[in-house]
Amino acid sequence: MDMKFLYAGIAIMLIIILRDFLKKRYGFDMDNFDISKYTTKLKPVKKVSVIKREPVSKGKKLILVDAGANKATVMATLRQITGIDYNAAKTIVNSTPAEIMTNVSEKEADLTKKALEFVGATLEIK
Repeated sequence: MDMKFLYAGIAIMLIIILRDFLKKRYGFDMDNFDISKYTTKLKPVKKVSVIKREPVSKGKKLILVDAGANKATVMATLRQITGIDYNAAKTIVNSTPAEIMTNVSEKEADLTKKALEFVGATLEIK
C-alpha cells in the first residue's frame, strides 16, 4: 500500500472531523459561508510596523552572579535572549560574576532577570 494515499486519507478524515466540530460547537457552517461579511472589515495595510527602542536615559546593568547547577540551560536561555554565540555564552557562564547586558531599560532587565532565574541562575540589576 502506498503511504501517500494513507496520509491523504487521514488528512481528509481530520478535515471532516474539524468541519463537524466547528458546526456543532460554534455554529460555523462551511457550506453556508458568506465571505462578503468578512471582506468589508479587512483594510489594506499601508505602513509596516517597526518596533523602535526608545533611548534609555538611565540604563541598567544586568550582572550574572551565579549560573547555578545547570549551566547548559542557563547558557541556552542566555543565547536566546541576547543572541550571542555559544562560545561567548560559555565564557560568560564560566566567568561569573559577569556583565550580561548594559544600558537596558528597567523593564527589559527585569524580564531577562526573571527568565534566567527561572532556569536557576542568580542575577543582579545595578
